[in-house]
Amino acid sequence: MKVGLIQSIRLPNQSLRIMAEILREYDIDPIPLIIESGLVPEILDDPWGSLNGHQELAFQRLFWQNTKHIPAIGFLTGLRYSLIAYGPLGLAALVSRNVTEGLRTFTTMQALGYALIEYDILEEDGIAVAFIANDEYVPADLKEFMHERLLGSGPTFFRDMRQENLPLRLIESRLDRPKGWMGIEDRWQVDIAYRAERNCIHFAEGTGALPLPLANPLLAENYKKLCQNILETSPKHNGIVKSVYQLLMESRGAFPNAQQAARALNASERSLHRKLAEANSSYRQILDNVRLRRARELLDNTNLPMSEISDRLGFAEMASFSRFFRRVGGLAPSNYRKNGLRIFAASNDDGSLQ
Repeated sequence: MKVGLIQSIRLPNQSLRIMAEILREYDIDPIPLIIESGLVPEILDDPWGSLNGHQELAFQRLFWQNTKHIPAIGFLTGLRYSLIAYGPLGLAALVSRNVTEGLRTFTTMQALGYALIEYDILEEDGIAVAFIANDEYVPADLKEFMHERLLGSGPTFFRDMRQENLPLRLIESRLDRPKGWMGIEDRWQVDIAYRAERNCIHFAEGTGALPLPLANPLLAENYKKLCQNILETSPKHNGIVKSVYQLLMESRGAFPNAQQAARALNASERSLHRKLAEANSSYRQILDNVRLRRARELLDNTNLPMSEISDRLGFAEMASFSRFFRRVGGLAPSNYRKNGLRIFAASNDDGSLQ
């Protein structure tokens, strides 16, 4: 993901929470780093919290600065990035038909991931043979951390897809490490070539065609739709439009009205409306997009009753919420929930997928 684009997408806070948990395990208080990243401490306690790309990057940088003295901390951190930690994106890959389709899904919508590394798959005759990680857009001071984290997160992602270690042939890493470092070869049962010119994970012959044990075509399509919805309703503008999106996305409780939003942005309400109109947008349009995205997240990812979802989105009554969802989303919220993905309805008591 290019540095200039990271502000335009909202990310789930799972990566943030993983790193904060690791900091605590090493007796490092994550709260000052959270605040320095432009976030509020409460985000660590919000299972549905989100942040923008700049905040994610800022926290990653502070995490690395405060942990680089710990041997292999990047690799150890990467081991925590289970496929489920990627939210709907990871679940879309998990229920794909085979390894190749799962990786295609992930790379197509990787803007919903956590890293500046750009991933691509190398295919031969329609079958994935390698997974390439391009670090062109990674800041120089974070490359070592992200390369190291990839050695943990990449094979972990693949293992979760198949519920067992994926057959690998070779890992090329740009890290300058000695052979046998951290016993990664034994862990992933693969040779590692350090000081390589690129980061690339090569699959054993036939790996890309392996079926996934949790394959479910209907769920796969629904998860991909959710990911696309998130991408489509994320702010893609600069200036005042982006500021309004960010303000609304970070709101907890009732959304501010236009007057309150203008005050928060140090502008008059009249000026706010004028600037949004000049950008071919409006406060109502932005609010509708944010409300729709949050409504879809709550309908897809929770078992909350419709009345509570309506209250959380600031509607005075259920009928108003239903009319809004039909107008903006194209169908009744009850039909969307019935036909859409239901993470909890499709899970066991321990949270694992059935």
